[in-house]
Order: sequence, then structure tokens, then C-alpha cells
Amino acid sequence: MKKSRAGLSCYIVIDSRVNPAGLSKVLFRIQQARIKRDLYTGIKWPRAFFSATTQQLLPRYADDTDVMPFNLQINEYKTRAHRMALTGYLEKTDITIDDIVKEFNNMHVAEDFFSFMEVNANALYNQDTIVNPTWRRHRCSLNILKKYYKREVLPIGRLNLDFIEKFDAWARTKHKAGHNTVCGYHKDIKKYLSIAVRKCLIAKNPYEDFSFAYVDGDRVALNRDEINNLITLFKHPLLESCDREILRRFLFSCVTGLRISDTGLIHSSMIQGNDLVFVPYKGRAAGKVLRLPLQRIALQLIEGRSGLLFAQFSHGYINERLKIIGARAGIFKRLTYHCARDTFGTQAVEMNIHIKLISEMMGHSSLKTTSIYLKMSDAEKKRAMGKFDERFKL
Repeated sequence: MKKSRAGLSCYIVIDSRVNPAGLSKVLFRIQQARIKRDLYTGIKWPRAFFSATTQQLLPRYADDTDVMPFNLQINEYKTRAHRMALTGYLEKTDITIDDIVKEFNNMHVAEDFFSFMEVNANALYNQDTIVNPTWRRHRCSLNILKKYYKREVLPIGRLNLDFIEKFDAWARTKHKAGHNTVCGYHKDIKKYLSIAVRKCLIAKNPYEDFSFAYVDGDRVALNRDEINNLITLFKHPLLESCDREILRRFLFSCVTGLRISDTGLIHSSMIQGNDLVFVPYKGRAAGKVLRLPLQRIALQLIEGRSGLLFAQFSHGYINERLKIIGARAGIFKRLTYHCARDTFGTQAVEMNIHIKLISEMMGHSSLKTTSIYLKMSDAEKKRAMGKFDERFKL
């Protein structure tokens, strides 16, 4: 790029420092008089495969698929800087280093999907469009995507059908995530690609050609003895404080049926007398208010608390600790937080609470959803089979 009226020039260089993997940072250098700024492009490359003459990356091996998109990214930086300098020349205004840095940062967010997703997730959270648990989940999906791609910058244009299919296969085989967990990753990534389409950064969401669907997994519910074992552990004086807080929250859901997303938002101001009055996270769009009478054990679990009633941990950390907590209580089922909700449903069935009332307490929109707990209840199955003994005698 030629110098502007103020003697500003921009070009691509590669850092002299080399990391343990033999790679150096590719930098976008802006220079004006004696002032110099190096901005990291997010690309790392072997120094031997960089041409200082053409300011381009050279292929490291035959059919190196990274060369073209990275060189296009580099060329875009130089093109935008040249366009700004030309505009300044025609308008007889000086373009400064700060002007170029600002443009570079805006472009970095627009072109790099990692930055784009993070910036937009934070904006949605700050605007109260998404709540904290959703924001945390989106950040988790972003971190998984970063773990897969293993580079600091992911150009939005690289997220095509082939990329998504390979990410899906990696998440299932290498990362060993379950089907519904992988679907959660796709759901979050798809959301931000849709935002990119609306902002005209890409013409089409690649997920239009890739389908995924959640499936009913193997549900796990605790029986009466297992719940009592957890209560005994909760009262044990040597239980670690963080595990006690996680167990407090889990037990509260076991006796109320609340989802993990709801327990993370429950505030003391929502307690009216002995009732919990709140809008469930899944019913927020319709503004559906749920009034849930709290029994003695639920009130004891939150007694004396103000503000948010439960300590805030990531969902992944909670599920990780629950497996350890369950083992300490002599429970060797695959314990996740959703087990608490399934436990409430099956226990309510076994206590002969009417299914319509269970459905209302759990905030279900259909009795069909609630009826799954009839199938899960071992006690209910035994009662049903016992009726054959009542009817037939040897």
C-alpha cells in the first residue's frame, strides 16, 4: 500500500518469535512517521513459508487447504486500509493509525466467527434478550468450537456444510459428546450464523443444508431411598461447601420439579408466603406465570437466603460434581441435574398425585409430556402388576 498524505503505510509481516510448535504470528503492521503498531491477524504460520516480497503465505505441503482462505483474509486487511487511505486522499483528510486500528477491530469481529459470536452473545445478554444460563451455554458451545478448530481466528466463510459435518463427527467421536449435547452445540452455532445472515456477512446459513434433532434419551430418576441418602450426605458436616451448594440446588429440584435454568434465576423476591411465583424460562415468551406451593423440605433448603437463592455454577461443572456426589451417597446411576426433575415426576406419580396436577406443577403444556413419568415409575409398575395377583389365585 502506498503512503497516505500523512505518511501512513500498512503491510503484512511475520513475527520473529517462534512458538514451541514452530509457528510465528502473522501481523498487520501500521506505520506512520516513527509510530508503529502491529495488530495480530489471528494467523500463525511457519516463517519459512511466508513471502516478505508478496506478503503472502506459502503452502506448507501439497493441497494445503488453509493457504487460500488465510491469504484472502490478509488481502482483505490490506484492501480496506488502502480504501481508507484513498478516501482520505480524495477528501483531503488525514487517516491516522487509530482510524486503521478501529477499522481493523470492526473487521475482525465481522470476519472472525469466534469474535462475532462472543460479541453478539454479550450484546444479547446485556440487552436481557438472553438470560445468564443461556449466555453460559452459548459460551460453552463457542469454547467447544474453538477446541475443534484449534486456531485463534475462524473466518465466517469457512463455516460451510463440510465444516459443520466434520465438526459434528469430531464432537461425537473425539470429544465423545452425547447426541443431544451435540445438537445443543449446533443449535447455538446456527443461531449466530442466522445473525450473520441478517447482518449481510454471509449470504446463506449453512445449517439450511444440515438437519439435527433432539431425541428422548435414557431418563434416570432416583427412588425414595436414594433421595434420603442424598439428604443424609447434605447434612454431613465434612461435605465440601461447593458440593453442598450444588446438592442443595439439586435436592430443591427433586422436591419442586424445577429445571436447572429456573433454579439459576430464582430470587427471594419470588417467594410469596409459602409459594414460589415465577415465569419459567421455557414459558418466558408467553409470559406464563407459575405459582408453586413449597413444601417444608423445599423451604428448609432456602431458609434464611436472600437475593439469588442458589450459588451460580456452570451447568457442566454441576453435572460433573453430581457424579462425584452421587458416588459418595452410594448412588451409581448416571446422575445429571435433569435427574432431579425426572425424580420429582416419578415420585409424584408414586404418591398418587393426579397427572393433571403434576403437569401443572411442572409447567408442561401437554399431558403427553407428563405421561412419561407413568412409564418411569417402578412402584407404579409393581402396583399395576400386583393387580393380577388380586384377580387370579392358584
